[in-house]
Amino acid sequence: MTIRAILALALLSIIPASHFAQRTQRGRGTTAARPRSGAPPATPAAATQRGVNLSALDLSLLVEELGVPQQTRVQFAADEEARKGFVRELREMFAVAEEARAAGLAERPETKLQLELSRTFVIARRYSKMRQQAGAASPEQVVSKEEIAAFVKEPGQEQKFQEFLQDYLKSRPQSEQGNALTDEARENVRRQWANIMLNARKGIAAGVDKERATEVILKYQHARLLATAYFKEMLSARAKASDAEIDAYIAAHPELDTKQTRAKAEEVLAKLRAGGDFAALAKEHSADPSNKDRGGDLGWFGRGMMVKPFEDAAFALKPGELSGIVETQFGYHIIRLEERRTQDSPNGQPAEQVHARHILIASGTPAGARPQSPREQARSAVEEEKRAKVIGEIMSRQRGIVVAQDFDANPSPAVLKAANAQSASGKPAATTNAQTPPAGAATTEVRGTGGRTRAGSPRRRRP
Repeated sequence: MTIRAILALALLSIIPASHFAQRTQRGRGTTAARPRSGAPPATPAAATQRGVNLSALDLSLLVEELGVPQQTRVQFAADEEARKGFVRELREMFAVAEEARAAGLAERPETKLQLELSRTFVIARRYSKMRQQAGAASPEQVVSKEEIAAFVKEPGQEQKFQEFLQDYLKSRPQSEQGNALTDEARENVRRQWANIMLNARKGIAAGVDKERATEVILKYQHARLLATAYFKEMLSARAKASDAEIDAYIAAHPELDTKQTRAKAEEVLAKLRAGGDFAALAKEHSADPSNKDRGGDLGWFGRGMMVKPFEDAAFALKPGELSGIVETQFGYHIIRLEERRTQDSPNGQPAEQVHARHILIASGTPAGARPQSPREQARSAVEEEKRAKVIGEIMSRQRGIVVAQDFDANPSPAVLKAANAQSASGKPAATTNAQTPPAGAATTEVRGTGGRTRAGSPRRRRP
């Protein structure tokens, strides 16, 4: 998993696991999210979050607030390059976010509302966590049922909830748009909404919004929202690979030549026909990491579960029979059918299934990566290069992003407490013996680019 993926996954941990989290993650600002009398007072988020100056202690706080898994923290502690990669991608995100601000994205009414709502979520989550650390054994000890019941009866709260609910219904996935909420589901949404608003209200009363950890995680949260919007609106088109660019890349990389790949597939097929062990050859040659160590075993599957050429070839075989070379967008497959059976489908009708193994020979697929066709690999490489160039241009313009070059991924509770005690003014705490960052820590500007995303397999739909 790349550091970028870790950051994206870690972000989910700072927002309650609820319908409201889904709304924020989809990047939808809403009129119902506008804080009024029943919600925490809003700060002008787009204005207060300008500029980035994160110390080594701030990065330690960020790792803690993101809930980065212990396994990753151990990796950070042992691997300087992993820490640098984390910092590099943070700086890229902050630079793109500042570019978004310069383009006016943060001044849009819907974006302001989105930033305000994310502030509410962060304060609510941090207050809840604080109470749990203080001994609260259940959510009801943080916000009770009685408090929720009283909150929803406050003047104006029902109107605000109805506005929120209407926007929530519109923001659901397209497949759910036609489904009406049951009374029970509606009340569940109401309780979750009230719980978040009350946690945030209590958090502000307790001064959570003034803590340094709150400011640091909000800088991250707001930057991610703005950077995502900017990429979708302005950078995706610039990074898209043209057919001519893909053709040129393939011409410059002979390892993507399909003729060589097919020749290798023919060689493996010849070994199998001469009595070679299928499982051993799959482990040695297959480019499908999901099953090569199981001898290429795909288990049982029915029609519609694999890409069409693969499905047609598999269902045409008899048990024990070996296919020829089967070409799909992922490369060249050799299939051996193990068994056939008929099972009742979900609609009660009998449906044929097969149990098969395969060996995938793919061009230039790195070990352990999901297979891609040569053209897909070329497209990914070209678009990665173009994204890197665009981000590099942005970073050359955004010189105000200052992030510590190194940090302690496993600070002591005392260090975290001292770092968090700073006011939300952005001024770093003085470094003491108890707060000494790791050797080599410095405040600097770091440049870099992200990693490539890969996808593919004979399966049409993956779990």
